[in-house]
Amino acid sequence: MRAVSVILFLIVFSSTCFAAAPWKFIAVGDSRNNGTGNGVNTAILREIASEIINQGADLVMFSGDLVYGNTTNTTILQKQLIVWRNTMQSVYDANIAVYPVRGNHDVGSTAAWNSVFSGSYAMPGNGPAGEKNMTYAVVHKNALILGLDEYDGVNNNRTYHRLNQTWVDAQFAANTKAHIFVFGHDTAFKVYHADCLDDYPTNRNTFWASIKNAGGRTYFTGHDHFYNHALVDDNDGDPNNDIHQYVVGSGGAPFYNWAGNYDGVNSGFSVTQQYHAAKYGYILGEVDNLNVTLTWMERVSANTYTAKEVWSYTAVPAFVNDGGVGLSRK
Repeated sequence: MRAVSVILFLIVFSSTCFAAAPWKFIAVGDSRNNGTGNGVNTAILREIASEIINQGADLVMFSGDLVYGNTTNTTILQKQLIVWRNTMQSVYDANIAVYPVRGNHDVGSTAAWNSVFSGSYAMPGNGPAGEKNMTYAVVHKNALILGLDEYDGVNNNRTYHRLNQTWVDAQFAANTKAHIFVFGHDTAFKVYHADCLDDYPTNRNTFWASIKNAGGRTYFTGHDHFYNHALVDDNDGDPNNDIHQYVVGSGGAPFYNWAGNYDGVNSGFSVTQQYHAAKYGYILGEVDNLNVTLTWMERVSANTYTAKEVWSYTAVPAFVNDGGVGLSRK
């Protein structure tokens, strides 16, 4: 009888903790222009804003370089960030959550960032000391989402291309959601830009392992102005725990020509291209219970975006029920 009770409990637990109505998200970044005018490619960003609404997304993860920026003039940076926010206003008005993080072009003034993204535009205030409104955690339905600031050169004795691993570890340790989604501006494994998280490979490897151990399968990023999907194989023989790096720096910034080699500091990981396109577009994420489908939506003409690549996986949560006492890590 006890065994039957436990089975029934697990069924109920599974249905209540894992099952959720299907939902969607958008991942994209790098909407800056070439430095002229208001610092934003408003034409492309406006198109993507319409796509976000038309897709019925619950939220948007925007991985930095919103604007061209200015490191010496706070007023210019703030004005450009306001242009970005105004261009995305239709998304805000549709009650779709907008979650940006800073890129290297957005870091001229923390005060400017916090001024523009305040009030109803503010991010969750649950980040580490000195990084609130820039690093933060979001719990949405059956997912934990981490937005990471990787350009903090003052707080916690960090420099560019690093993140607050202690805070990340704490979020993962407390997580009880089935899905993990992490986004930041820097690529973890070099594609085009040499300046990325592999400037500090030991820290990068620790970060990558933490996503894996938490049950995450993806890292969304920008910095490189194109779309690039890479499989990062840790060579442990288990393809179901490999993490995929999604570079979605395709929100309007001028494109880069990439030589096609993942020739950074890869630390024994095998990095393999799955898809590459120097095109504008975004990732459409669809979450249905434990299943995730990620579709690259590529711009083929003005206001027309078409599915060009699809990858799907089933999440394996990094925690189990301990038989009725509560949740514990695997």
